[in-house]
Amino acid sequence: MSDASARQKLLIVERKLVHNRGHHHTQIAALRRYFPHHETIIVAGEAYDGFLGAAAGKLTNRSIKLAKLRSRLLYGNAFEQMAAVFGVLKAKHSLKLPRSAFGKQLADICRSLSVGANDLIVIPTADLDTLESAVELSTVLADETPRICLRFLNSELGDRNEKVRSRRLSAILAKLPANVFLFSETEELAAYFQASFGMPVEGGFYLPCSMPVAIPPRYKTDDSGSFRVGIFGEPRPEKGSARIADIVAAVAELAESGSVGALDFVIQGSMADFSEGGVYGDLQRFNGSGRNITVSPQGNRISPQEFEQLFQSTDAILLPYEAAIYGLQGSGVVQDAVAAYKPIIYAQGMSMKAFLSFGNALPATTNQDFAAAILRIAADPSRFQPGTERAAGYFQDVLLNNPILRVLDTPMHDR
Repeated sequence: MSDASARQKLLIVERKLVHNRGHHHTQIAALRRYFPHHETIIVAGEAYDGFLGAAAGKLTNRSIKLAKLRSRLLYGNAFEQMAAVFGVLKAKHSLKLPRSAFGKQLADICRSLSVGANDLIVIPTADLDTLESAVELSTVLADETPRICLRFLNSELGDRNEKVRSRRLSAILAKLPANVFLFSETEELAAYFQASFGMPVEGGFYLPCSMPVAIPPRYKTDDSGSFRVGIFGEPRPEKGSARIADIVAAVAELAESGSVGALDFVIQGSMADFSEGGVYGDLQRFNGSGRNITVSPQGNRISPQEFEQLFQSTDAILLPYEAAIYGLQGSGVVQDAVAAYKPIIYAQGMSMKAFLSFGNALPATTNQDFAAAILRIAADPSRFQPGTERAAGYFQDVLLNNPILRVLDTPMHDR
């Protein structure tokens, strides 16, 4: 198949792809590496800025809103149905809503690009709107429908209304086409879907994030002499961001009673986050306090290259995440830390347990637990080196055996 026109096509649908922030753009690069001989086509969000090249289509926020209104009309209680009617009227749309958020639009895109049964569609950040759209796409294209792979990242599936979510999901699963393959990132999330809904979801669909798995490991890029603790990503409640100041204070208190070297907390956030009243505002008091603890604010809008260099400059990664949220869904920062051979201090009960069980990570619950774990690693980082090497080797094996690679070899009659 040397003729470019005969190449199989990979259509990546990522409505959250807007710019080079977060992990959505890294998913595109990872999928291209998995399918190097496919022609890659992107469908992005309506605000996509084109930094990865032109998109074959852009999915509008309006279509997502209409899909939500439809779900309330079909599966909501009387109050929710009435509110949906008013919502439809306000949106200046007829009560005959589209069957899905963007199934028809994807069908039009597939036809215009000659994407057919021998090709592949991957939706790396999937939810109920996506699943409904995949079902409609299969109905419209019939025998010309490509294999469609959806990757779910959390249990909410884009709909916080538990009753509506359950009813929507049951209705979709009752007519799930054979060409639609369901995956999740973590094994924990797959087990939850299987147990709760009988949903045919396979776990282990990981995509490398910002840090490549480098074997042998690269060395730390910072030579300041401080033990650097990294806290990455925009601050959010479920990431335990509001606890960071108290954890740093607990470290300072414990450090006073022992011989501890210099510690530097490298934290991403906006200027407002570090200002008075911001989530990290209380951290200002540690700089210039005469203690061995400093805080290094880092911008949350840095380039991928700057992020990689910053990440490599750290000695350990702190993740005081809410286990109620992250007990099922995965964390890109865990992947980055494992790929970069960094010890991890994480919240007890987090998912991705297989990534955290090689002697490369310490669990914690209270702020004092987190502080003690940080100081334990800082006291002798070399003790954790063998564990980080084993974890990175495991991650490489996970990527080499990604379940999506088996999809193209699966005959439809075997489903």
